[in-house]
Amino acid sequence: MRRPNTPLRVLCYAVNGLGLGHLTRTIAIARQLRRLCWALGEPLELVILTSSEGDGLALVHDFPAFKIPSKNIVSGGGFSAARYRKLGKQWVWNAINLFSPDILLVDTFPAGSFHELYDVLDLGSKNVFVCRAVRPEVANQPTFQSALRGYDKIILPEEDGTNDTPLPEFAQEKAVGVPPILLRSVEETYEKAEARAQLGIPEGVKALYASTGGGGDKDAEALFEQLVTAARALPEIHFTLGAGMLYRGREFPAPNVSWTRRPVLSECFRAFDGAITAGGFNSVWELLHSGVPCLFLPLARGWDDQEARVERCVAAGAGVRLTDLSAEAIAAGLASLPTNIPKLAPQNGALAAAEEILALVFDQVRLDEATLLCDPGLLFAAHQSGISEEKLLREAGKRWRESDNHSPDAAEALLRMLQESH
Repeated sequence: MRRPNTPLRVLCYAVNGLGLGHLTRTIAIARQLRRLCWALGEPLELVILTSSEGDGLALVHDFPAFKIPSKNIVSGGGFSAARYRKLGKQWVWNAINLFSPDILLVDTFPAGSFHELYDVLDLGSKNVFVCRAVRPEVANQPTFQSALRGYDKIILPEEDGTNDTPLPEFAQEKAVGVPPILLRSVEETYEKAEARAQLGIPEGVKALYASTGGGGDKDAEALFEQLVTAARALPEIHFTLGAGMLYRGREFPAPNVSWTRRPVLSECFRAFDGAITAGGFNSVWELLHSGVPCLFLPLARGWDDQEARVERCVAAGAGVRLTDLSAEAIAAGLASLPTNIPKLAPQNGALAAAEEILALVFDQVRLDEATLLCDPGLLFAAHQSGISEEKLLREAGKRWRESDNHSPDAAEALLRMLQESH
C-alpha cells in the first residue's frame, strides 16, 4: 500500500537474459513512467534491479541500478552455479524488501531468474509483468503459469498486432496489449543527414548497418569476422557494425567498415539504407519502426523464437532472410531488398505501457491528460535545444492543471510555447 505524502516507489526487475532486451524494455518503460510523473507533478523513486553487464544503459538514462553479476560472467570469479543461485536469491529478496516498492515491474521471467519472486509477489506491491512473446513450450510450464497469479496487470508487447504467448484464463483477464516497447520513438531520432554525420558515414554511399544483438552471444566475434570479410568484397557499401554494449571480442578493420558502441544507436537508425540483423525483439522492431528494411539472420534462443519473428516479417515484406554472411549472399539480399517497407511497428508502446502501469495507482483521467504532454517529437526537439525535459514537463504539467482546455492541440501549443520561451 502506498504511503501518504511520499514518492511513488517503482522497482524494475531486469534479471537474466543473454542480450540487452530485458534491460532495454525496462528502461524504455521507466523513461515514460518518469515523464508522466513529471507531468503529473507526482514525486517518483525508481530503481532498476539487473544482472545485465550492459547496466551502463541505465546510467546513460540517469537511472540508478542495483547490479549483480550475470550468469555469463560469474564463472570467471570461481562461483559454482549453486553458490551463484543462493547469492542471487538473497540479493533480490534483500533489495526488494529494503526498497519496499509500491510497484514491482518484471520483464519476461514471471517467477524470476532464480524462481525467487514467488516469495515477494505478496508483500503488498502492485505487480506488473511485461510478457514479451515467448515459445509456447516455455509459457506452458507450470512455474511460468502459476507465477502469473501474483501479478495485478500483464503487459503484452505485440508484434505486428500479435502476441501469441499462451496465457491461462485468469491471466487473460489482467492482460492488455500494447505496440512493441522501444527505447526511442522514431520522432525522437535524427534525420538521415544528421544521423550519418554523427556516425561518420561518408556522403553519397550506400550505408548498411549490421548487428548480432546486444553483443553477448558466444558466436558474436565469429559473425563479425564473417561480416568484415564480406565487407572487403563489397567496397561500394559502407558497413557500420553495432558491436553492442556486451561485446568483448576483437574489432576487425576494413576501409569501408566502422565500429560503434553507441549505447542508443536507434537514435541514428535513419542513417541506413538497410540492415543485417539477428531476429531479437528489440533489434527487429527498432529497425522496422525507423523504416529500415532488413536482411535477417535469426539466432537460436531458448525463450525467444527468432525464427518465427523473422518468418512473419519476411512474409509481410519487411525484408529478406539471409542464408549466410558471404559477400554473395549479402549482395543478392540487398538486390531484392524492398526500398519501402510496410509499417509493421508504426507506434512505440512504451508510453502506453507506462500509462497502464500508473493506472494502478493514479486516476485514469489525470493520466490521459498527462500523456498528451509526453509528445516524443516535441520533447526531443526541446532536448536538442538544451532544454531540460524535467523542467519542461513539470512547468507544462502545472499550467496544464490550471487550464480548462485539455485537447491534444492545446497540449502541443503549450509545449511549443514553453520551448520557445526558453
